[in-house]
Amino acid sequence: YNDIDEQLELSIEILDDFVGEAQEVYVHNKWINYGLPLHRCRELGFENRVFDLIDERPLTKSEIRQFCGLLFGRDAFDGVPDPSIDFPGFLKNIERIMKSSGKEQWNPIKKRVEPFINTTKLASIHGENACTIS
Repeated sequence: YNDIDEQLELSIEILDDFVGEAQEVYVHNKWINYGLPLHRCRELGFENRVFDLIDERPLTKSEIRQFCGLLFGRDAFDGVPDPSIDFPGFLKNIERIMKSSGKEQWNPIKKRVEPFINTTKLASIHGENACTIS
């Protein structure tokens, strides 16, 4: 079934169980805590391309912005800077939004309750001091 998912012509997303899907997301986007609400949205057919990509490849900065906007909602995300232009400002706003929501989710990879976004890990991957190999 995973081979079907990889064929981009098909508009179908094959999901594993919660933990299996979390492991696939972690391979490409270690900064995402793939909590059960994310899994349920995907199971129920919430259709957005960025949700399909989280378990297929690392998200670009513009896709990270889109993902966070979907995750936290338009109202909470209003005024958050574009991470391609102001990555430190973007991270600071993500931390503010998560702190104000006070909601953390069970992380099936780490086996503990954590925020949806690990901003430290995100900064190490995409921040100004991140190592990139061309």
